[in-house]
Amino acid sequence: MFCKTCGTLLQPKSTPYGKWMACPNGHTQPEIQKESQSLKFQNLNQEKRVEVSDGKNPLAVHEHKCPRCGFDKAELIEISANYSDEDNIYRMKCGKCKHVEQLEGKVK
Repeated sequence: MFCKTCGTLLQPKSTPYGKWMACPNGHTQPEIQKESQSLKFQNLNQEKRVEVSDGKNPLAVHEHKCPRCGFDKAELIEISANYSDEDNIYRMKCGKCKHVEQLEGKVK
């Protein structure tokens, strides 16, 4: 970058207020030395998040009866195979008591 007044190459200058490019002949560079205006906004209308829950998992949509509590909906959890010769692991998590049961074989 060059000085707008004399055309000489600007050099880096550091002061207690920060670093910027300045003319070695002392000319001011109004475009460069403008103070940056930082605006801070505060949201005055912050909404409070209210969650109403009946204690049941909203992801429990699959038909599966829990052996512990008897609830008839469960969440399906699929764990991918680590190696190519392994099968995926399927687990059913109860929507009410969070009991996890591993299924045998593949799920259709």
